Amino acid sequence: MIAGLSPVFGMGLHWFYILLIIASVPLVLFILYTAVVCYLFLPTIIRVFEEAPMFVPPNEPPDPDAKNVRFQAADGRWLQGSWLRATCDQRQGTIVFCHEFLANRWSCRPYCEALRSSGYEIFTFDFRNHGESETQPGYAPTQWASQFELLDLRAALAHVQSHVDDATNWIALLGVSRGGSSAVLAAAVEPCVRAVVTDGAFPTNLLQLAYMNRWAKIYIGDGLLYQLTPDWYHSLFCGVVRMIGARRRGCRFLRVARAIRRVSPRPLLMIHGAKDSYITPDVAEQLYRRAGEPKEFWLVPGAKHNQAIQVAGESYGQRVVKFFSLAKQRSSGG
Repeated sequence: MIAGLSPVFGMGLHWFYILLIIASVPLVLFILYTAVVCYLFLPTIIRVFEEAPMFVPPNEPPDPDAKNVRFQAADGRWLQGSWLRATCDQRQGTIVFCHEFLANRWSCRPYCEALRSSGYEIFTFDFRNHGESETQPGYAPTQWASQFELLDLRAALAHVQSHVDDATNWIALLGVSRGGSSAVLAAAVEPCVRAVVTDGAFPTNLLQLAYMNRWAKIYIGDGLLYQLTPDWYHSLFCGVVRMIGARRRGCRFLRVARAIRRVSPRPLLMIHGAKDSYITPDVAEQLYRRAGEPKEFWLVPGAKHNQAIQVAGESYGQRVVKFFSLAKQRSSGG
């Protein structure tokens, strides 16, 4: 019986190997295709990912009446911060300001004038490798939010919590561009944050994927290679680029689109320029749709990236003050 089964078994093993070879063909083609794409386009895409945009950071003078402080992040890095007191007697709470990439803590001044006159204390600080905060060797910051910006902002929140009184212990965040992305990341893990306002915030993965989809024809051309590349492959390739970029920069880029889901039920206001060509409104709206209620989206007509405050004028401060006031009423049950 056993001898008679040997030819049958051998024939079955023969077909098994044939099926195994057939099944492995897609994997082999995928590996070869990836090798070609990496060889031809990976250096260019990494350069685009790491290249800082041509931002001109605001150059606001220091506030002579500010109270300057030094505080320490959890990893021992020393950071510089400043308290800007409310300019009216009725104090409402404390707003922690998160500046944009390449700026410093004094860029808060035009954003916070209306808040201060409405009774809000402002705590503003320099992220590491910016302003007067300590520089971390081996870390080259970019416009993409990393674990170090989150670490710095959490240290700022801890400092604020240890210095507020009963009249100012309602704490919220106001962040611009990368500072807005960092504010979302911090709110997702810090229950002390009661509300969040972002201006020009963006998600690392969704924005990178938008760039890939927008510029794929430039990288690959519109020939057969482009036509055979599915959208999911772009997303996979973006992940590889992020990992390589993070290693080269000495950091880890964080998922803002994932974190924004955890801001709710704290109120969120996202402000964005309708003419923002760096972070197009559709990318900002993708991030907004991932947030839970309550939330608001204010698309400022005619505004480019980080220019909503200049375009909107006084209505900018009025809108932000109204949002925080309503958020405070909601959190207190009023």
